[in-house]
Amino acid sequence: MPKFWLIPKAILYVAAAVLILIFHEEVMPYVGYLVGGIVLAYGLEELVFSLKEKEWKESSEGVLQLILAGLLFATADSIVSVCIIWGVWSIVREMREMTGAILRLRKELFGIVNILESLVVIFLSATMVLEPTHHHAHTHVIILAIELILEIVFPVISILLARRKKQS
Repeated sequence: MPKFWLIPKAILYVAAAVLILIFHEEVMPYVGYLVGGIVLAYGLEELVFSLKEKEWKESSEGVLQLILAGLLFATADSIVSVCIIWGVWSIVREMREMTGAILRLRKELFGIVNILESLVVIFLSATMVLEPTHHHAHTHVIILAIELILEIVFPVISILLARRKKQS
């Protein structure tokens, strides 16, 4: 992903995370639309950058995320459907992120933290799929906010550490 995208993405993700943390109860009736919008953003980002770089595997993942976003919007009134779709998407995405973290374990400071975070999200997503209730969706909304912040913090710290290492 191009570095120029990091700043607007950081602003959007942190703003969304702060709003979710402040209004976590109030967003619950709209959780299907909220998560659908986030999945849509992930899918568009994946699709645009993978097509630009001609990485066809990632472009198909972007298309899949766009389909899942559409399903989330279409079933937004059903907490059960939203939980199952969201849970499956989270498991698939976290498995991919965990695989990448394992491959980068020696190079990155936060590799083990990324792996542990992925394992926790996979476990909580599985509980949301197996028991799709308001309680599990609410827990996942709060985790989503934290995840949005971590998605920005880890790459920024990695960039800063790489610059510091080059200067040394």
